[in-house]
Amino acid sequence: MEAIISALGFPVSFLIVISIVITVHELGHYWVGRSFGAAVESFAIGFGKPIFEVRDNRGTRWRVNWMPLGGFVKFVGEMQAPTDKREAPPEAAKQDITDIQNANGETTARLVGKPYTELGPMKRLAVSLGGPLANFVFAILVLAVLGMTMGVPKSDRVLVREVVPGSAAAEAGFKPGDQFLKANGRAVSTGYDVTRITMLRAGEPVNYLILRDGLELQVTATPRPATVTNDQLRVKDKVGRLGTTLEEVNARVERLNPIEGVGHGFSQTANTIDDTMTVMRRLITMKDGLDKLSGPVGILNVADAGTDANMAQEGVPYMERLWGAALWLIQLSVVLSIGVGFFNLLPIPVLDGGAAVMCVAEAVTGKEVPEKLQRVGLTIGLACLVSFALVITWQDITRLVMWSGAP
Repeated sequence: MEAIISALGFPVSFLIVISIVITVHELGHYWVGRSFGAAVESFAIGFGKPIFEVRDNRGTRWRVNWMPLGGFVKFVGEMQAPTDKREAPPEAAKQDITDIQNANGETTARLVGKPYTELGPMKRLAVSLGGPLANFVFAILVLAVLGMTMGVPKSDRVLVREVVPGSAAAEAGFKPGDQFLKANGRAVSTGYDVTRITMLRAGEPVNYLILRDGLELQVTATPRPATVTNDQLRVKDKVGRLGTTLEEVNARVERLNPIEGVGHGFSQTANTIDDTMTVMRRLITMKDGLDKLSGPVGILNVADAGTDANMAQEGVPYMERLWGAALWLIQLSVVLSIGVGFFNLLPIPVLDGGAAVMCVAEAVTGKEVPEKLQRVGLTIGLACLVSFALVITWQDITRLVMWSGAP
């Protein structure tokens, strides 16, 4: 029975996590648009034909579609794809009533609100940024709740216990007993704080602030590339290694009060965004390859592997294992939420960042970007995203096949 629950339950749980993250993102757009009086044609979870649909008193279609990967909110008059048309006539907009008509000119729905095009460029900019902001706020709140209920790891000091001969640390002059204060400008309270900075920066100089014999010293080291294998998550990754064994003094888990919890959520979200920017920078400068990225297939593999690792623990009560798996999915939802928010800020047509660029251009020039140019940009952006998604998906599948065939 447990095997059946594991096989069926966790893929479904993963889809729920994805749907939650995307729904949070789209709700950000929705509420900002609604606050400015925009008419919303539909709010959908998933793509394709609806399996459930209801229309509210403002005329908005709330839909759950059969393909659960993703979702969208559609404002009247908004161009999200090259084939989109702007439905609302100016006369209806003046009355804050938008009529949706079919090909025969018959009114099929009456929506409360003005067309998206009637909003000024700065308001549309706010709507575009509302989705990513909602993702970041979601991550901050979830991390805050986890910090208050589950606690966060802390230690009094993080020391160098050993230095590997011939390593990057030995070359930089690290000595046993050195205390890490900061890594690349980020405060250190656990050994993972040092490891996290180091892993993402193989082959490039990293500044470490240490305390030695009561004096603060700045030590610069260049982590060396190494391939590590995580059997539990079924992944291999190229990371940076410093060449030290760390020791945490008085390591513990502390529960946070609400103010500390929000602060923790904010700092961890900011750190994750900073790490994501580091990965993007290294991709652009070709210090890392696309194997650093994962698509839905790769994320599903990690989610499934993480839940399997929790459920396979021997001597642990079933409900405790189940909670561990659920906690893993919650933590994954935080990472995905931050990733979705960051990715959508990229200045690519079809994404929120591309829409924001057009809004800024309109605000600066005082003229709307021509519709024809918008269609061309959306076509190019969509083609790029589809191509990128295919490459990443193929890469994820190849990794899974190679892993399953490994001895």
